[in-house]
Amino acid sequence: MLKVIIADDEPKVNLLLQKIVDWEKLGYQIAGTANDGERALQLIEEEKPDVLMTDIRMPGVNGMELIRRAKEIRPDLVFIVVSGYRQFEYAQTALKYGVTDYLLKPVNAEELTQLLIHIREEEEKKKRLDTWTASVDRQLRENEWKKREQLVDNLREYAQENRELNGYESLNQEYGCDFHEGTYQVIIIKPDIPSAEEHGDAYRIMMKRSLSVVQKALEQFADESAAAVHAEGIMVVIYKEKYDPVQLRQFLTRVRREIENQRDLFWGIIVTMAMGGEKHRIQELPQSMKEAVQLCKNRITGGKGGWLSWDAGDNETREDYEMLPEERKYFQEIGEYLDSKKISMEVARTEGIMTARRASGSQIYDCYMEISDAVLTGIRQNEKLDIDKIRKDLIYGFYRCTTTSEAFGFLREYISDLIENFEKKKETKEQKPITEARKYIQEHYLEPLKLEDVSKHIGFNATYFSSVFKKETGKNFLDYVTELRMNKAKQLLCSGEMSVNDVAEAVGYQDLKYFSRLFKKNAGISPSDYKKMYQ
Repeated sequence: MLKVIIADDEPKVNLLLQKIVDWEKLGYQIAGTANDGERALQLIEEEKPDVLMTDIRMPGVNGMELIRRAKEIRPDLVFIVVSGYRQFEYAQTALKYGVTDYLLKPVNAEELTQLLIHIREEEEKKKRLDTWTASVDRQLRENEWKKREQLVDNLREYAQENRELNGYESLNQEYGCDFHEGTYQVIIIKPDIPSAEEHGDAYRIMMKRSLSVVQKALEQFADESAAAVHAEGIMVVIYKEKYDPVQLRQFLTRVRREIENQRDLFWGIIVTMAMGGEKHRIQELPQSMKEAVQLCKNRITGGKGGWLSWDAGDNETREDYEMLPEERKYFQEIGEYLDSKKISMEVARTEGIMTARRASGSQIYDCYMEISDAVLTGIRQNEKLDIDKIRKDLIYGFYRCTTTSEAFGFLREYISDLIENFEKKKETKEQKPITEARKYIQEHYLEPLKLEDVSKHIGFNATYFSSVFKKETGKNFLDYVTELRMNKAKQLLCSGEMSVNDVAEAVGYQDLKYFSRLFKKNAGISPSDYKKMYQ
């Protein structure tokens, strides 16, 4: 409904205007009435109306002055002037101030009704246009940021390959940027949350929201910028024609505070800043990227939440780690034999050595990846591997860890799970009855489904079916059905069209508390918080 304020110094006229038409039926709500201009201005401040209906002549602040001052408070406010015949010249002047229309006293109900209908229709058109314009603007900004994300992606590749960028003219043309002579710098903003690996969904959404925070802030601060999420964190390229390190620090402090203040959904966020060196040639940006990445690796030994600056001397200049040939061969052999116990023991032994040496974060990362590559080389002698996906998982896993112990622990667990999955595939092949059972579950999992229902459907004894089902799928019946239901619940919550209670019932749970407990265990956050993230 549109909110309207009525201002007239004659109480009878004021009352008449409230009663002369059915405001609610016409789509209006009377937010307040005033007998003088000062009170009307006060109501405009408090109620933020859409329409002001005012007399021309009132004591104190007259109608003309009221319109002028009201427009300063609410530029989009719609005005209807109520005028006596002798004040007609005032009404004409009021039109110059953007008054929509005027009505002569005594006000005619039909005339007022038609005017209110017209105003409502125009406001609805304007709202639709504003929505469409905002949508177009948002799409343009998103497309622009996607281009900038591609710039960061390419810059990251150049840094890994020790290559220089082209000049700024070429980059401006390719990515729609406006780079010129000035100062360039890469900064990695790395938010961490407790037990990130256990809360995958929450971590990914936190990073997406944090990227949005960074992008909005950059639009106000940098002369030109780009940002994208990678394993290391939010990689930010900043260009300033006139560089001021104090202003940069203040800007990053504000961004850090805003990211850490997402406590409505994520408690305990700690942000580390890894600042590559300042460069005065755009071609040197990959070097600044490389420096920021190295600093980000060092966070695993220096602790999260710090300010790491290459130019301030926070870089640890130590020799790169390189695995001995005999060590590499040994890791390949135990990988080939799929010996997860030996792999875990050797990873733990190597962790002890690296800790005793007080290795830098970069050295630990290199060691971590050397072990990964050697073991995967051995495993692939027997099994087909999606090496790119596995390496990506391992790299992301490393950067989600905040200590050396966490990193090597993640590596042990990931490789053990990988080998365990291969062994399961070797032991059995999925049998036709289990395939039929999974199909039946897929068709009925939103219903109150019991293990006995499925076992009866495929002609198995319930106890035997339970055993075979877990052997073939790697999950017990209840966990399997729960996972399907939780995935469906996430889809429904994202749409925002259903309440949490309705979603619970839709995926087969009558007990809301039980559903909420299962959902939080699956997604890392409550269903109501999950829904908020997509509103």
